[in-house]
Amino acid sequence: MTIHRQNANPTGDTFVHYLFAKPGNERFLLSFVNAVRDNAGQPPVMKTEVLNPFNPKTFITDKSSIIDIKARTENKHSFVIEFQVFPHAGFANRMLYYWAKTYAGQIRHSEDYEKLNPVISIIVMRFSMLPELEKLHNMFWITTRDAPEMLLTDSLQIHTLELAAEKLGQLPAIKEPLRKWLEFFHYSDKISEEEMKILLKNSDPVVREAYDEYRQFNQSEELRELAERREKYWHDYNSHMLEAQREGEARGEVKGKAKMLLQILTKRFQSVPESLESRILAITDLAQLEKLTDFVLDCDSLDAFSKML
Repeated sequence: MTIHRQNANPTGDTFVHYLFAKPGNERFLLSFVNAVRDNAGQPPVMKTEVLNPFNPKTFITDKSSIIDIKARTENKHSFVIEFQVFPHAGFANRMLYYWAKTYAGQIRHSEDYEKLNPVISIIVMRFSMLPELEKLHNMFWITTRDAPEMLLTDSLQIHTLELAAEKLGQLPAIKEPLRKWLEFFHYSDKISEEEMKILLKNSDPVVREAYDEYRQFNQSEELRELAERREKYWHDYNSHMLEAQREGEARGEVKGKAKMLLQILTKRFQSVPESLESRILAITDLAQLEKLTDFVLDCDSLDAFSKML
């Protein structure tokens, strides 16, 4: 009996990291970045350098660190490319936090601020974060209320691309090749290969090559297993978070948040020392707990986490 396996999610972090950050795949990232910029009326960049290349041997699936694509251009602009499948509370704040972390990470303490270069975040999400905005592609920056055309700085740019059901009707208004990139990410696991070839027939050749990469990815047992393990982890993680949230509602918001934080720490690092657990349970500031919960998703060790307390 032939077993038909469902294709990997083309917006899942494993495939996205493979497509954009695998050595030799530089053309895909450059094409996508320039497609986003072109749709926003911005000039193209000539080159992108991936700062965190994909390596399946070191692609850890049992930790919850944020997996995104970090790149730099010839003019030293930094790009952070992120795909989000599931919504969660505080997502807008998290977007700004990771932009700020990348921006501040360009210099060390006491170094000249003139060394800071623009950071451009591009976030593709499978949900509607801003339903009040009609557009699928929105760009955010710092301006003034009384003169919106006046930018304070070009150092902050955040592009959001909402591939939500209620906004898919906006796809025809998106310029090519971005429209074809978004159709590729939305439809690759939903329609047949023949239908995808027709859909991408007159698209940018790089987008068609991206679909070939997607097919090869699904034919690799190693990569499919990696994607499935990662997907299972996030399913368990989200279920765990929901369970902790419900329990938190019954026990009080602060205590529930502290317990949720301990559960995430335990899932990431197997065990939490009693001394650290006591310090966390003693926290009464909800804002501090929320900040620590965001930080734990990106820290490398319990020691690094402890230094934040």
